[in-house]
Amino acid sequence: MNYCDLVVSWNEHLKNGNVWRVEVELPMQDSPLDNPTYYTVCVDVVAPTQALAQYIVATMYPEYASLSVSDEPLSAS
Repeated sequence: MNYCDLVVSWNEHLKNGNVWRVEVELPMQDSPLDNPTYYTVCVDVVAPTQALAQYIVATMYPEYASLSVSDEPLSAS
């Protein structure tokens, strides 16, 4: 097992303003002939900037129909 000298926890990222909530609308089809329906997924991303959080989610879900990022990072409160 590997041991780290330092672990930066989710709570630390949250306290430091490095967690962004990105809403992404994704298509879903039961079969290729069906019309797609869409559902919204919220993805919380650790990133130093809003633009990087958007890029990460767009890269993870390239088939997205729409994508939006909060103007401010999530807070611990």
